[in-house]
Amino acid sequence: MRELKKYKEEGLLFYDIETARLENSLETDSPLYNSWDYKINKDGEMTDEEVKGSFKSEAGLYPEFAKVVSIVVGKIVKGKIFLITVDNAEEKDLLEEFNSIVSRNANSTLTGFVNIGFDTPFVFKRMIINGITASNSLDSSGLKPWEVSELDLAMVWKGTSFSRASLTNIATAFGLPSPKDDITGADVGEVYWNEPGGLKRISSYCRRDVVTTINIFKRMRLEEALEVANGIIEDQPLIINLFGGGPYGVKEQKELTGLFKTLSEEQRDYGFVILNAVVSSAKG
Repeated sequence: MRELKKYKEEGLLFYDIETARLENSLETDSPLYNSWDYKINKDGEMTDEEVKGSFKSEAGLYPEFAKVVSIVVGKIVKGKIFLITVDNAEEKDLLEEFNSIVSRNANSTLTGFVNIGFDTPFVFKRMIINGITASNSLDSSGLKPWEVSELDLAMVWKGTSFSRASLTNIATAFGLPSPKDDITGADVGEVYWNEPGGLKRISSYCRRDVVTTINIFKRMRLEEALEVANGIIEDQPLIINLFGGGPYGVKEQKELTGLFKTLSEEQRDYGFVILNAVVSSAKG
């Protein structure tokens, strides 16, 4: 697709979010219940139980009634996929970490699947609710649709056709593994609230979505799908901290040097490229 050929793949910042309702269940006559009832029960014919049931199944779609529980960021570096998982227990901490990553990559183009219509406005509104000043890359307020600089692969694929395909539809068409082989977005709320250790499962699902999005991007450009690099970023707290613009002093230098000594030559090459690309204070 000529629209995608103009992008340099290493200049893209892929991401996906997972959301869950603010509370496991509604309490009748609570402010949240009344707000949801006002939104969903327009004709007043729904019973209390129906209102509560709709909250469990639908609230995760709305930033006024749901929170962000996991965000995964992906980059293409030297032909491999690198991932960062942000899933702090506190939503405000999670959003601040993601905001820092986006700010440090201000020259990158945010890329996702339905990100313009869902992920970015959802994250932005939750940042406002949490009192966070969002990165300019996430703030599209006042912009006309054609002024938004993000790349949304769902919109690119849809083109001028009437209908929009899902991530799974397109992945299957390209012969890529479905990211929905364990859970789907509709399951996230229940897994988050009612499954011990459910956040780990949710983040794993979110990572698969990002990998699938990246490989759909590659296949849409008539290029081969990519593999995920072996853990140079993921599950390495120091690397994640530096990637997000954290401090780099004597202590961090010593830890980073020790970490790099444990890596293979190929992994070190990837690490050097990543650090030089996004962490100015750690260059050299």
